[in-house]
Amino acid sequence: MSQQINLINPLLLKKRYAFGLREMAFGAGFALVVALAWTAWLHARAAADETRAAAREAGQAAAQQAFDAQAAAAARPASKLVTERARAIEAQVAAREALRASLGATPGTVSSGFAARLRALAHGRVDGVWLNGFTLAPGHVALNGSALEARLLSAYLDQLGRQAPFAGMRFSAMQVAPAQAQTSAPGQVDFTLVAGVPAKVATETGDER
Repeated sequence: MSQQINLINPLLLKKRYAFGLREMAFGAGFALVVALAWTAWLHARAAADETRAAAREAGQAAAQQAFDAQAAAAARPASKLVTERARAIEAQVAAREALRASLGATPGTVSSGFAARLRALAHGRVDGVWLNGFTLAPGHVALNGSALEARLLSAYLDQLGRQAPFAGMRFSAMQVAPAQAQTSAPGQVDFTLVAGVPAKVATETGDER
């Protein structure tokens, strides 16, 4: 009868640690991957922030340029031509009102022909042309006025000729000269139109200045 006796002390056996070199290498690699991913995410976020900041700065710069342009336009003095045209339009409106007033104030003893011609003058208007004065008499008409451009006189005569009281009337004299007033717009002219011969009869004279 035999018996085996284990003389090896379990404490003397080589122990294998749970974290060996392979496990440590794997852990280090995982940590490196995480670090690289975190760095890439930070870079991407920083790039996005820079893009948004650049877009914001560009928008602010554009808004500032627009504001500066509006401020410069507001500070720029009004164009002389625009100012003079506005004055001419105001004068034209005043002339129309004067014609209406003259029409309303026509005495009853004046023949209806004068009233009809006054209405025709009021209706035969052309933008950019206005009367400064006029004389109406049987067989005689004299118109004094101004126009922003000489070419507008042709349209004015055509429009005036469409009015029944002036239909077929031929203006025997026409004088056109550059406007002499200091407030005149560039290209503005003064004109005088005369039709017929003055007769020694009652006349209707208007001054629209």
